[in-house]
Amino acid sequence: MSGLNMHRLLSNGEAVLLFPGGVREAYRRKGENYKLFWPDQSEFVRMAARFGATIVPFAAIGVDDGLEILLDSDEMKNSPFFGDRLRKQEANMPQARRGLAADKFGEEESFISPFVAPKVPPNRLYFVFQRPITTSPEDANDRKKCDAVYKEVKTSVEDGLAYLLKKREADPFKDFPGRFAYESLFRGRQAPTFPLNDE
Repeated sequence: MSGLNMHRLLSNGEAVLLFPGGVREAYRRKGENYKLFWPDQSEFVRMAARFGATIVPFAAIGVDDGLEILLDSDEMKNSPFFGDRLRKQEANMPQARRGLAADKFGEEESFISPFVAPKVPPNRLYFVFQRPITTSPEDANDRKKCDAVYKEVKTSVEDGLAYLLKKREADPFKDFPGRFAYESLFRGRQAPTFPLNDE
């Protein structure tokens, strides 16, 4: 999402779903499951603060485990068979991150999708919404305050990922066969999972 689009939505009181890691996080490489690749700059927090928006961090697991990365973007670009064509294609693509946001990811960000295969059977997906974080227009120009909120948001997402990864192990129906058997036996009823906030 561009900064302009985010500005328009927030100025109209709309909700915005933002993935700060962008392309780099979506097209992760082998061994990078559930790692965040956020830019160093707190620009989205400053924008949220301009409009006094509430930030609700959330975490999700399951998708990364449901796909097997056969070739990541680096391996695709280094392939002797199609690497030259992909590198040329990538050179002609627009940069998603510009200005301050490009500093950390300039070389790393790539629109070359990894080559993946789905894992069968499908994994269960888990989501958790963390404690909302309020912002204030008075803080929009306070870089230190926005940086602190940005760190709080990122830490909250990382904590949510760690929580879900741990609690998934306590889910008696995390594996497909047990879930399928339960939901076949009790038609119309979803297999339960672990209780939230039970610690």
